[in-house]
Amino acid sequence: MPLIEIEREEVVEEKEREPVRVTGLPFFPHFLLREVVVMCLIAGSLILLASVYPAGLLSPADPFTTPAPIYPEWYFLYVFGFLKFWTYDIGPIPAKIIGVTLPMVVWYGLLILVPFIDRNPSSDIRRRRIAVALGVIALLGVLYFTYYGIVHGE
Repeated sequence: MPLIEIEREEVVEEKEREPVRVTGLPFFPHFLLREVVVMCLIAGSLILLASVYPAGLLSPADPFTTPAPIYPEWYFLYVFGFLKFWTYDIGPIPAKIIGVTLPMVVWYGLLILVPFIDRNPSSDIRRRRIAVALGVIALLGVLYFTYYGIVHGE
């Protein structure tokens, strides 16, 4: 009951309040001008560095030769590493199909299932042991297969 009485007293005691006035500088033009100046300084320094230290030109491209080894983009390099790692056929499924689909299914399946596996409502990382363990295991797997793909890429 005391909580209800306090709420009643607050409702009764409400008076018309004056609007809060914000003191300080307006965003336009003061803060926007500062951001534009910083953007121009960064762009100018980048142009200056590109002018002083230009990128060297290599030999002209030859469309009839293939460079060896060919690597995929960095975000698919762990799939490439697992493809090189997995060399066993499972029944009628060839090793190349397994090597491409298995890491993607495991990685994205783990990302989808983490909220259902770890139902801890806490946001403190020290209390989320299951989620942290799954994340560390997945990260170590991705790093290992990325390294494996680089070393055994040929």
